Amino acid sequence: MAGNSDRRKRVAVIGLGNVLHGDDGFGVRVIERLREERSCRVGFSPRGFSDVDLIDGGSLGVDLIEYLTGYDRVIIVDAADMGLEPGELRTFTPDEVRSGETGTPLSLHSADVLGTIHLAETLGEPLAAIHIIAVQPASLAAGEGLSRAVGTTLKEAAQSATRAATTYGR
Repeated sequence: MAGNSDRRKRVAVIGLGNVLHGDDGFGVRVIERLREERSCRVGFSPRGFSDVDLIDGGSLGVDLIEYLTGYDRVIIVDAADMGLEPGELRTFTPDEVRSGETGTPLSLHSADVLGTIHLAETLGEPLAAIHIIAVQPASLAAGEGLSRAVGTTLKEAAQSATRAATTYGR
């Protein structure tokens, strides 16, 4: 790179979840949709979106810290029990919410997103600007495929992730 003035902001959209547990696979399915839209040049794909990293994060757990510290901005897409109607989407930053997983120790194999962010902060790691897009799941039972309520929100979530990724720094 020629210098800091030429440095592009590094942005990632990370879809989290397990596609073998119903609506828990929502984040991963949004990443699949975004990849398809970008490769086919259809749908909502504004200028600058080709520079955004689309990451299938699966069930990263505390390994998510590597991404939260390796980018300037991270958009996380996930399913979360927020006490809403199935399929309802919410967009927020970590500062706007608290985890319901109080008293639960972090595991190296699985951790809630907000707990992982808190761990990174506690370790003094410089974090990306974090934006979370979450859907209220209808079912997290074993089985592939999203419920109807959650499946109908894929397009809206993909558009929201795209807007969040492409408006950074503008």
